[in-house]
Amino acid sequence: MEINGYEIEEFNVHGIKAGATSWTCPLCSAGRTYNPKQKCMSVFWDTGLGKCNHCSETVQLHTYKKKTLHVVYKRPVFVPLNKPYSDKFSTYLTDTRKISKIALESLKIREAKEWMPQTSKEENCIAFDYFLDGVLINTKFRDGKKNFKLVKDAEKILYNIDSIKNSKYVIFVEGEMDVLSWVTAGKTSCVSVPNGFPKSGKVNMDYIDNYIHLFDHLDWIYIGVDNDDAGRNGKEELIRRFGISKVKIINYNGLKDANEVLIKADTETLISCFNSAKEIQIQGVYTAEMVFPEILDRYRNGQKRGSTTYFPQIDKAWTWREGEVTIWTGYQNEGKTLMFLQLALIRAIKEGIPVAVFSPENMPLVDFFNDLIESIIGKSADPFYQHNYMSETELRFAVELITKYFYLIYPDEDFKIETIFEKTEFLVKKHGIRTLLIDPYNTVEHLMKGGEREDLYISRFMSKLKKFAVDKDVSVHLIAHQNTPKHNDKDEGRYFKPSANNIKGGGTFADKADNVVIVWRHNRGITWSDPEVTFESQKIKKQKLVGVPNLIDNLFFDIKTNRYYINNFTPFVEIDELLENTLGIKPKEKYQELPEPNINVLDLAVRNRIELKPNDEIPF
Repeated sequence: MEINGYEIEEFNVHGIKAGATSWTCPLCSAGRTYNPKQKCMSVFWDTGLGKCNHCSETVQLHTYKKKTLHVVYKRPVFVPLNKPYSDKFSTYLTDTRKISKIALESLKIREAKEWMPQTSKEENCIAFDYFLDGVLINTKFRDGKKNFKLVKDAEKILYNIDSIKNSKYVIFVEGEMDVLSWVTAGKTSCVSVPNGFPKSGKVNMDYIDNYIHLFDHLDWIYIGVDNDDAGRNGKEELIRRFGISKVKIINYNGLKDANEVLIKADTETLISCFNSAKEIQIQGVYTAEMVFPEILDRYRNGQKRGSTTYFPQIDKAWTWREGEVTIWTGYQNEGKTLMFLQLALIRAIKEGIPVAVFSPENMPLVDFFNDLIESIIGKSADPFYQHNYMSETELRFAVELITKYFYLIYPDEDFKIETIFEKTEFLVKKHGIRTLLIDPYNTVEHLMKGGEREDLYISRFMSKLKKFAVDKDVSVHLIAHQNTPKHNDKDEGRYFKPSANNIKGGGTFADKADNVVIVWRHNRGITWSDPEVTFESQKIKKQKLVGVPNLIDNLFFDIKTNRYYINNFTPFVEIDELLENTLGIKPKEKYQELPEPNINVLDLAVRNRIELKPNDEIPF
């Protein structure tokens, strides 16, 4: 049986019912969890094809026998070297082109008179004979004006193809003169394509098709084609044919080809081009050599360590480090976000490190920023609490700080992770953002593939976070809630301690994160207003640089000041002193009848902060 002139080798390879016009798709049906038995593929027996209406792929119903065409090629007449070269011929090759006599003899270069169609007359030519297994297969004639022709009806093969038989490498070039140049330099395993490459479009390499098996034993394919558009086009096709893994690229350092290197330099320079040939950089694959300057810098100046939270106890358990993804987990409304923002706020003010936050749950905007304002000042921004009400001067001062260091992302178009990344990348470029919070996971607009398992999607999502963290050198943080315990699943009325493996969505979050920390109000199930808080790092990937999994005791949240304390200490003490010194307030007169701050207030505060030397002991 034949279809469109092709003889069928195996009929109906997918076992479709004879005559059926629709069938399940052999490409996608088996992998679908929803209705895998649906006949989603239209079957066309007349063309031997099926078209799936689900995955849109075309399916071949049969296999076909390869068409074979027996071609009888013409063989040129072998002409032996029986006379010396003319002076003009010899001078051109040895003096002008710098080709050695040994190379000319080994490749049987001939001087010949040949009728050339380009000039319509007989011309003095260089004759390049193409041999295969010692048998003459074709001859190329080239005149003094660089016109050339091959023998009509002779087979096209690679020039000097016999040279690869006993070699472990081959150099691919684009002309016979380049082969002669490499042989002159001592690299005899070199072949040339018979008729160059086109500047654009498909490269036809039928001269390789029947002899591709001759290259199987080679360890390396060196590509040293011309440094022009045609050469680059041919190089891409050679790479596609032989594969990236065994290809090296020769760089002629700004010169066009091997012969130009030989003419303008010498054989040693050409050999150095061979020795310095580079393996192809596979996109997304790296070696230590590629990042050696950074390796050397870290060796000399120290590794990239996590930076302080300004709580010495927390530093033992976890510190800030760019390029990492940290999961913050715990039960609802137990302070995960507030704890993160508190630490980010302290770091921003003390080190000038700005933060991007995607937190739709903390809308409207005023509520989000008010929490930060109250933490900075340690008082309420609500006149309802007159006994603890901050002054407008204090409010303005806090707003200036927050404006400088906090950027809230709330996209108009959608909440996709790609949109969040796009906004953050802008902030990285514009404001030097070093920290990103996504709060929480379930507010992101997730795009799962059809039939995709949730754990596989989470794995893909976490991989995106990690790649963004590394590529942009930011510290990425994700709030992820715990599974809420059942009513009777409690410890004497308390929820059990949150676990990295009990995050809603499964343990994949913990598996793919660099760090996992929990925030837990362990007495809240018994006494709602109990201020005691537990902070614990349950996973730290790089413990030598970031911290060691640890539980922090004696941590409390003071609702009046909107601040966290450990053993009655908070780093905001120093910020209070900075605020007082900046505004010139005596302790007893704190924030009473103060003048409106001008634009230099924040600059002065930042200047005072910068004057603290990195190794100085912080006056807690």
